[in-house]
Amino acid sequence: MENTNKYWKIAFIILCGLLLLGLGFFAGRKTIKTPEPDVVYVPGDSIKVEVPYPVPVEVNKPVDTMNVLLSCIKSGKYYELFPERVKDSIIYVTKEDTSAVIHDWVTERVYSEKVFDIDTIGTAIVNARVQYNRLTWLGSTFTPVQKVIITPQPIKKYSPFVGGGITTLPSFVAQGGLFIDDKYGISALYMYDWSLHNHVLGTTFLYKF
Repeated sequence: MENTNKYWKIAFIILCGLLLLGLGFFAGRKTIKTPEPDVVYVPGDSIKVEVPYPVPVEVNKPVDTMNVLLSCIKSGKYYELFPERVKDSIIYVTKEDTSAVIHDWVTERVYSEKVFDIDTIGTAIVNARVQYNRLTWLGSTFTPVQKVIITPQPIKKYSPFVGGGITTLPSFVAQGGLFIDDKYGISALYMYDWSLHNHVLGTTFLYKF
């Protein structure tokens, strides 16, 4: 009769362990969390376009140079360009003006303007070079960005586990439990001592680093 009760105890403990394992398994499946995907924008390869010798599509030459000069004086453009030539509202023209015009004519001016810089589209820059009263070089650079969606792995709220082994007593050890948020854990422990024929029950608390 005593052996029968012992076997029933062992069977009951095993049954309870299997029941807890099954409950933990289904609880773990039903509590899987899927985090929100992350959206990042990764810069792509720059696209460069260059026009080494731009050709004007239209050239408009003034009919009367004097009228153009008077118009520049009236609008204040002449004073803006050559402030040293204007004193007391009088324009002084000297023999150095011809060399100044030639010097300005051969001066090279380089321009670089950022057309737009948008996080979700990219960056566009236009460059230009002007010399001899002409646009001598024109270029543009566009650096696009690519939308990348990073989908994280699902996270289980509860992760069940089981384990077993033997000791030098000798004894048999079985353990089962679950981790919460993959960090904190709790488990039930069963040990059977073959030398003393004792049954030992216990519990452990776990923490994952």
